[in-house]
Amino acid sequence: MHVLVVDDLKEDRFIIKKLLNPYYTVTTLSSATEAVAFALSHSFDVVVVNAMLREDLDGISLLRDLKNIRRNDFLALACTCHPEPSRNRKLLQAGFKDILLKPFDVNAFTFLVNEGRA
Repeated sequence: MHVLVVDDLKEDRFIIKKLLNPYYTVTTLSSATEAVAFALSHSFDVVVVNAMLREDLDGISLLRDLKNIRRNDFLALACTCHPEPSRNRKLLQAGFKDILLKPFDVNAFTFLVNEGRA
């Protein structure tokens, strides 16, 4: 299973990749622009998006673009260290299956992936 991680924080990308790498193939990217370019020529099974990307698109806009490119053939999970009920509702309404809280928990991730792909 191929997991695409899009997070503008280098440290968070490193930690998530380190946690997931023993179990999944992981590609990490630092911006929505990179993620869109990647999706045009690569497939992935799961995308984990920082809900609050700072450089370009926010997580919701990125998900919309990825769905247009990949035809919604992937599981989308948002991650954030700032859980806010109104923001969480917007993320779920936009099509994220669930929201992972940082610090990242590999067991919660695996549960969501197995639940979402069943």
